Amino acid sequence: MFKKKLFALGFLVVAMLFLISSVSFADELSDIQKAIKAKGAKWVAGETSISKLPLEEKNKRLGLIKPKIKEETILPDQELSYGEQVAVVPASFDWRANGGNYVTSVKDQGGCGSCWAFATTAALESTTLIAQETPYPYNNLDSAEQILVSCSGAGSCTGGYIDSASKFIRDTGLPGESYFPYTATNNNCSNAVPGWQLYTDKITSWNWVATLSPTVDVIKNALYNYGPLVTTMVVYQDFDWYRGGVYSHVSGSKRGNHAVLIIGYDEADTDPSQHYFIAKNSWGTLWGESGFFRIAYSELTSVVKFGQYTIRYAISEPPPPPTCTYSINPTSASFQSDGGSGNVNVSTTESNCSWTAVSNDSWIIINSGNSGTGTGTVMYSVSPNVNTNSRNGTMTIAGKTFTVSQEGVPPPSPSITIEVPNGGERWKAGTTQTIRWSYTGNPGSYVKIELLKAGQLSSTLSSRAKIGNRSYNWRINRKQAADSDYKIQITSTTNSAINGTSDNYFTIYK
Repeated sequence: MFKKKLFALGFLVVAMLFLISSVSFADELSDIQKAIKAKGAKWVAGETSISKLPLEEKNKRLGLIKPKIKEETILPDQELSYGEQVAVVPASFDWRANGGNYVTSVKDQGGCGSCWAFATTAALESTTLIAQETPYPYNNLDSAEQILVSCSGAGSCTGGYIDSASKFIRDTGLPGESYFPYTATNNNCSNAVPGWQLYTDKITSWNWVATLSPTVDVIKNALYNYGPLVTTMVVYQDFDWYRGGVYSHVSGSKRGNHAVLIIGYDEADTDPSQHYFIAKNSWGTLWGESGFFRIAYSELTSVVKFGQYTIRYAISEPPPPPTCTYSINPTSASFQSDGGSGNVNVSTTESNCSWTAVSNDSWIIINSGNSGTGTGTVMYSVSPNVNTNSRNGTMTIAGKTFTVSQEGVPPPSPSITIEVPNGGERWKAGTTQTIRWSYTGNPGSYVKIELLKAGQLSSTLSSRAKIGNRSYNWRINRKQAADSDYKIQITSTTNSAINGTSDNYFTIYK
C-alpha cells in the first residue's frame, strides 16, 4: 500500500514539474514574440529543436573560444585564388545559387561544443567545391568534423579555436566522414581509420577578413570574391527560438559564443532593416530556415557581435597536369582455343604520366602491370575457350584499346563407330538382333547398313536408316549361311568416306 502511495506521489511531482516547465516554456516564447513586435524586428519566433532543450543541453550547442587577438587584423592585399577581385559586388548574392550550389548540407553538432569544428569544416567543403568547380550535390563532399575534435588539438566538446582548426586544415587536412564518423563526443584519434592522413582535402592558406571591427562591405567583398566565410557571434536566449525571417536580438540573456558559416547576403530591399547576411548553422535542419538563418546587418555592431573573427580560406590553383600522350605496342593479339599469354608495352611522352590497364572481358586476365607511370609493361593471359565459336575481347590500356581474338574449339571430325556387333557375338539365323552404333561430328542424317562376309559385301540391310536412332533391328534371314567371318559396316549416305566397320568378326549359326 505504501509503495502505491509513493508511486502516486512521484507521478504527481513529475506532472507538476512538467506543467511548470510547459508554463515557463510558453511564457518565454510569449515574451520573445512581444519583444519582436515591440522593437519592430523582422523575424518569427517559435518552438525549435533547440528551444525545448534544458539550458545545460542548449549551451552544449555552442563551443567557440574566441581567438587571442587584441588588435584589428585585416586581410592583406594579395592575388586572389579565383579570378579577379570585384570592387562593386551585386546587391544580393548566395553561394547556394551561384551557377550551382557550393554549400554542403546542414549538419548537427548535437550535445558537443564543437561549433568551431563544424564552421571550419563547412568552409573547407565549400572552398573545395569552388576550387574544383563541382557544385553540391554533384560533388557530395562530406568531411570528417570528428578529426578536428579528436585529432587536431584545436579544441574538444568543451570548446575550440577556429584559427587553430584552420591551421590544422591547412597543414593536415580532413578526410571524408567515413574515415571517422561524427560521435558528438571527444572520442580518441586512434579510432579513426588508419591512414586517413593520405586522403585529405586541404586549403593552401587562410587569412582574417576581420577580427574586432567587422564591416558590412569588407565581409561582402571577401564573401563574393573568395567563398563562404567562417565567422563568430554571441548567442542570446532569443536565438534558440528563431524560425525564420531576418534575425535581430530582442530579448534574453547571453548564452555563449558560437561559430557559423556566412554564405550570402541580400540588400536588394529598399528597407535597410531588411538587409542581411545568410549563414549556415550546425544545429540540424529542424532549427531556423532548414538549418540556415538570416541576420540583420545591425547585429555587427550590437551585443551579438556578428562578423567578429571572420576567416576566409583559399586553395591555390594546382599546376597544370603534364601533357601526356600514350601508345601501346602491340595493339592486338590472337590465340588458339587452348589460351596463352602475352605482353603489351606502354610508352608515354612524359615520365610522370600515369596510366592504368583494365580487362573488359573475364577471360582476359591481367597478371601484372595494372597501373604505372611512364613506360611500363602489361602482362596478361587468356583462358582456354571451351566453346566452338571464336571470341573477341578487349583491354583498355592507357586509354587505348587492345584487341584480343581467340579461336573456338574445333568441332570433332565426323565418324561412325560400330558398338554391336563388334566381334565375338553369336547370332542365330531367323532371329532379330539389334545393331548399335555411335557417331561424332555431323556424318549426315542417314546411313547405309551392310553385312560383310570375309570383307566382301554380303547384303544391304538398310539403305536409309536414321543415324540419330543409333540402332537398327535386323531380322537375320533363315537362309543366311552359317559362318564366323561376318562384320557390319555403316556408311554415311552423304559422304561414303565417313563409315565404320565392326572391329572383329561375329558368328551366324543355325
